[in-house]
Amino acid sequence: MWFGLKKEPLMDDLDRALQQLRNLPVPIRLAALESDVLMQIDSERSASALTAAPALSLAAVLALGIGIGAAVLPGGSAQAAQPSPFSAGADLAPSTLLANLG
Repeated sequence: MWFGLKKEPLMDDLDRALQQLRNLPVPIRLAALESDVLMQIDSERSASALTAAPALSLAAVLALGIGIGAAVLPGGSAQAAQPSPFSAGADLAPSTLLANLG
């Protein structure tokens, strides 16, 4: 009886099988499993680092070239307009923004 419940025959078979598994010796392959997994992770990291470095350097050179090219090439000059609430382009004046609410 377990907590007042009767065990089913299937649970007895499972308990017996787990008990037999616990008594078996640990396979030799499992002793080296952790080191094998860590070596595989290390090799994957080094392989990804080798492929990531050229891509990052290419992106850096491309960004530097675009920045220098934009600084060297002459652009058109822009004249800033003087803001005035009474100008013809005063579409964003508070009175026009509030007029559409009603």
